[in-house]
Amino acid sequence: MTEWRAFLKFIVYTLGLLVFALFIASSFIYSLVMERNANIVAGPPTSYSYAVGQELDNWLKSNNQSSTLTIEEDTLSAIAAIQYSNEEVEWADPDSINVGFVAQRVNADEYDDVVSLGTIASLPLLIFARADLGENLTMRDLANKQVSIGVPGSDVNQLMVEILNTTGYSATVDVRNEPSGMGVEQLLAGEVDAVALLTSLGAPVVRELAANPDLTIVNLDRSSALAFQLDYAQPATIPPAFIDYARGIPNETITTVAVELTVIASRYLDEPNVLLIARQLSVLDPRMRLPSDKETYPTFTNTQFLVSDVARDFYRNGVPWHYEVFPPALISWLWIPISRVVAVTIFILVIFRLVVPQLKKLRFRSVGAEVALDLRLLHLERQHRKGKALTERQVRELNRLIVRIDNPKPDPDKKIKKRALFLLGKKEEVAGKQEQVAGKQEEVADEQEEVVAAESKDP
Repeated sequence: MTEWRAFLKFIVYTLGLLVFALFIASSFIYSLVMERNANIVAGPPTSYSYAVGQELDNWLKSNNQSSTLTIEEDTLSAIAAIQYSNEEVEWADPDSINVGFVAQRVNADEYDDVVSLGTIASLPLLIFARADLGENLTMRDLANKQVSIGVPGSDVNQLMVEILNTTGYSATVDVRNEPSGMGVEQLLAGEVDAVALLTSLGAPVVRELAANPDLTIVNLDRSSALAFQLDYAQPATIPPAFIDYARGIPNETITTVAVELTVIASRYLDEPNVLLIARQLSVLDPRMRLPSDKETYPTFTNTQFLVSDVARDFYRNGVPWHYEVFPPALISWLWIPISRVVAVTIFILVIFRLVVPQLKKLRFRSVGAEVALDLRLLHLERQHRKGKALTERQVRELNRLIVRIDNPKPDPDKKIKKRALFLLGKKEEVAGKQEQVAGKQEEVADEQEEVVAAESKDP
């Protein structure tokens, strides 16, 4: 091997070792920057996300994990806090929020640091109105009425605004952008005519309002067509007595639309916390869902965000075995980075032990190179027939070709044989040759004795 090739090989190996060292360092640094504390942001107490947030908070604390629960009705602001990209979040330190909920259409491309832990339910839109407005109320009956639809940025606010725009009632309905809890209080006090809630049928506030004789639930007529126009909602039907079986509430079928609730988290939330959250999401009370829900929750069917690989693997295969053996802290700090380094190391060793030796046996002079060389010689021959002299570069090219043919590279198999014989020891090889020569000499001596014996017997 020439000096420049040896130098090139040294450079390649040095760069490879440097990259491998950087990979090891980055694996441990990545483990250091992972977020160990689960800080959950949920909707108002009237929402299903708040109920689930409470369950997650209690579950994490019972498993010796640090967890906090914050209330924020503005879903878009909560997503921005998880993304770490919105400097206008005033209600919390953006670095502290890493788990949240979303039940509205968002541009997920803007939140590349947010992942989905699974969709857990379809939340129906329930519009409670004063019963004195009439029976079998529809959106048409809310014209010129005051309706509380939640704060801007919240899930229910976005849904109601789109429904009002789609149905053409946005100009006739007096919209109040108040928090949902305040809207419920104003409805009970008679200060507004209706309030819109996007929550589970099993939520206490739903049971309370549905049982109130002074209130009724507004129907969304042509809900299938409305859901199709909204694109991200589904038509929903609430059968009689489904909210309260003993009291027969509601006393007739309610038609509305529903939106799927997805649990989201920062991609930097550490693996043990993600697994604990996924375990709790898989055992949520199914009675909190719609009767039309036939999905096996949690699911990633209609998720808008990138899917968490840790959560998806858990839903498919259960808890990894090492979580049953080692404590979560040890797994976060050591197991995960070491396992990555070991996996990459094994891969590199396999490449060098199995793949590289096979590549060295290949003849790099391919068919394409032979064809190119033949075409080059044909071109030079045509030039020669036309009487054109060879250029200095062409002369050097032909001389190199002749030298290469006269001095072919040694056969790789012979090199391997020579190295193998060297490892076995040259004495062994010489001794074998000497034994062969001695055997031949004995055969010649035997033949000569037989000839002498035959001649002596001849009279």
